[in-house]
Amino acid sequence: MYEKKQFTLLVWIVTQTIFLSRTGSGAVGRGLGPPILVPDRVNSYRDVRTVVRQLRSLATSNVLDHRSSKLDERMLAFAYFLGVMVGDMGKYPKRRREYETMRVGLQLSKAHESNLRLGNYVVACAALLGIRMKRVGDYIRPENRPYNAYRWRSQSSELLMWMFRACLGMDFDKVTTEVPVSADWLNFAPRAFQKSFVQGVADSDGYVDVNKHEVGIVADPNEFLIGRILERLKIPFRPAIGKGQATVVMNVMHAHSLPIFNPVVRSYRFELAERLSNATRLHGPWPGWLRGEVDRLLSSGASPKEIILTILNRYGVAIRSQHIRRRCYAPRNN
Repeated sequence: MYEKKQFTLLVWIVTQTIFLSRTGSGAVGRGLGPPILVPDRVNSYRDVRTVVRQLRSLATSNVLDHRSSKLDERMLAFAYFLGVMVGDMGKYPKRRREYETMRVGLQLSKAHESNLRLGNYVVACAALLGIRMKRVGDYIRPENRPYNAYRWRSQSSELLMWMFRACLGMDFDKVTTEVPVSADWLNFAPRAFQKSFVQGVADSDGYVDVNKHEVGIVADPNEFLIGRILERLKIPFRPAIGKGQATVVMNVMHAHSLPIFNPVVRSYRFELAERLSNATRLHGPWPGWLRGEVDRLLSSGASPKEIILTILNRYGVAIRSQHIRRRCYAPRNN
């Protein structure tokens, strides 16, 4: 079951054989599914590429970009899926007598319809890696919560457990929200792979600050890893603490130039960052039409954030809350 194999030119590592599925019906066949030779620990991008080359894709939808070669496409799908694992994805490991397996789940609020696209994109990425994942019944929130949620769940797979252990360096009983992942090999992966990984994290845990014209990723406790990758991608950022959690923050124009959110998914965050990045910024006194529109919105009881979004969406103009506060004290004929 174990043997030595040369995954890189100079380093010999111990490998093991895993199976995509341990259920009665495999993900891409019957029984256990095809055997996959994997390293106990990932030390380089080449290690991952050697594993992904062995995987057989399932039938996928057309939500993914098919312009690149099949292996390159699967590598980007792997990177994105791994980023979502670091982010919002639920991980449910299970230990058997002879092996360990993992199931993953995704729950996204129905507050934004684009979250359905995001979940389906993650499912498509899983399918490219030979992992079965499907939408299940929606989560129905208690009466005091405003939104229900879409939900997806994967099969149990040794491949998912290997991604968690070998690629992210996580122990069986650890969680990514409390213990930083150990994945230094990502620092030396190709740019396209790094970008896809960061997009997976950002689509899970990112946000757009329409007042400060910034994009942030709540990266705690993996802020150092995300920061190092952003440095290699040449995206300026600053560390920050938001609601007690470590965050990396970028100017919205720098972030959208990458782009930090996946352009195929086109989540509500991507679309908001795009509008904000392309918006007109006024210097000097506001024109009369803008003063009048903000005054009208203030009179209607709209909050500063609601006013900022209304002006951005309706007129393509980016304003800030401090300018709105000044209107609260300004004579209405100014």
